[in-house]
Amino acid sequence: MNLIALDLDGTALDSTGKLTEKVVEAIQRRAACDTYRFAFCSGRPMSGVLPHAKTAGIADDYHVIANGAVVQNGHGQKLAEELLDFADYRELTIFCRENGLSCIAVNDQGATTTFPMINVGTLEFCFLTNNHLKVCAMNELDPNDKYSKLLICDNPDIIKQNKSMVEQRFSQDYSCVQGYPTMIEFAKKNVSKGNALAELANYYGISDNQVFVVGDNGNDLSMFERFSQSIAMGNATPELKQAAKWHCPTNDEDGVVKALEMIDDFIT
Repeated sequence: MNLIALDLDGTALDSTGKLTEKVVEAIQRRAACDTYRFAFCSGRPMSGVLPHAKTAGIADDYHVIANGAVVQNGHGQKLAEELLDFADYRELTIFCRENGLSCIAVNDQGATTTFPMINVGTLEFCFLTNNHLKVCAMNELDPNDKYSKLLICDNPDIIKQNKSMVEQRFSQDYSCVQGYPTMIEFAKKNVSKGNALAELANYYGISDNQVFVVGDNGNDLSMFERFSQSIAMGNATPELKQAAKWHCPTNDEDGVVKALEMIDDFIT
C-alpha cells in the first residue's frame, strides 16, 4: 500500500476552489483499489476538508488538518491531536491589539474572534472552511477552551508587511506558517504537516518510501523535507519547487492528475 498526501488549496483544488472532474476521477479510481490510500493534508479544519473528501470518495480515510494539529477521519475519529491553550490565544490577541492586527481562534466549534472589525483575511478563512464567526470579548470565553490553530488575518499587503515581525516574536514558541497570502497560522511548536503525516504512515504500517506528497506552498515544506518522494505543482513557490523531487503542471491544468500518473509509473 502507498499513501498519497495531497494538499488542497493550490494543489488538488483549482483556482476557483473546486475539485475538477478529472481530479475527482483520478483519485476515485485509485482509491478503489488496494494499492493506494489518500490523505488530504491541509491548513483547513475538518469543516473545510470534509466536503472535498466526500466528493473524492475518501471521507472515510484519515486526513491531516489544521496544518498537522489534528489527524482525523470524516466520522470525527481522531488519530492525533495537538492543541493550543486559551493562554496562547490571549497572548496572540494582546500582541495583535498592540500592533494594529487582528486574530481568530479555531476549534471543532468554529472560529472565534475578539475583534469586531472583520477584514478580508477573516472573511476568506470563514468562506474556505465553511465556518461561522463568533465575535465576543475575551472574558466571555471559556478559559478551558482548546484550539487547533490561531491565525492573524488581514489583507495580503498587511500580512506581508508584518510577517517578519510576527515570526521574530513567535517562531521560537510556536509553529508559524503562511498557507495563504491573507493569513499567518499558528500551532504548537512541534506541529507540522510532515510530522502528522509521519504519524499517519506509522498508523498504516508503511515505510517512508511508500509515501508520496504533492503540494504548492510553504506549509507543505515540512512534508517535502520529511518524505523524499515529493511533487511540486507548477504554481508552487520557488522554495517548494527546489525541495521537490519531481514537478507537475499547475492546479488549473489538473496537475494532480499528472502527479498521480507519475506515481503510478514510479511504483510499477
